[in-house]
This record gives sequence, C-alpha cells and structure tokens, in this order.
Amino acid sequence: MMKKISILFLLLGAQLVFSQVSTKEKTPEQPNAVDSVISPLLETDIPAEFPGGMTALRRHISSEFDHSKLNGSGTLKSVTKFLIHTDGSMSSVSTTGDDPSMNKEMTRVIRRIKTKWKPAMRNGQPIKTWYEIPMGISI
Repeated sequence: MMKKISILFLLLGAQLVFSQVSTKEKTPEQPNAVDSVISPLLETDIPAEFPGGMTALRRHISSEFDHSKLNGSGTLKSVTKFLIHTDGSMSSVSTTGDDPSMNKEMTRVIRRIKTKWKPAMRNGQPIKTWYEIPMGISI
C-alpha cells in the first residue's frame, strides 16, 4: 500500500509541473465572439494557481483519491481538464483516459475542490483559463 502511495506522489508530482493550459477570452471585436467563449492554448501573463501551490493541490488529490474504486491494473493514466473562472471558481470538469474507473475517480476528486483558485491574469485583469492535470498510477 505504501508503495502505491509513493508511486502516486511521484507520478502526480512529475506530471503536475507542466499541467496548465492557458486560454484567452474572445473580445467583442472578433467576429461571432461571445463573452463566455474561450480559445485554448493562448498565453497568460500570470497562470492560475491553487492556494498553497502545487504542493497543496497534490496533497488534496492524494488525500481524496480512493484507490479501492479502481478496476484496472497496470499503469492507469488520465487527464482531467476544467475551467477556472475570473472569480477563481471551477466548472466544466471532465476526465479522459484509458480506464473509466480512474476517469470517474479523478473527476470526483477534482469536483470536491471547493477552494477558489487565484485566477490567471493577462494585462492586469483576471481571465478564464483551462487547467489540465495529467495523472498516472501503477496498480
């Protein structure tokens, strides 16, 4: 059991380093722009940040993650994506990966985060941004 937890921390720590995808809101000057529509993969001045940083986010995920809910074996991988709004709230949580039980558990864990994030900033203004958390675990 301790070996599994150690592997979880190792994989999560390594994958979270490059997990953020920045986005840009479309402006009204652009054709067919809608305020709530965002375009992925555009840069921010300051990326969104979980209060307490990556260490606190890793701690939250590892404390909430229930290994007993996993049905697969071997190395399971998933990517959880969610939107961080200008007020720091989260929405649109979705997880993709090779094991449905892993995807379901990661979605559950991320949805349980009630702490507001520090939103991404561009030109001194908070903006919506997508955030991705890749996850891997060996069973």
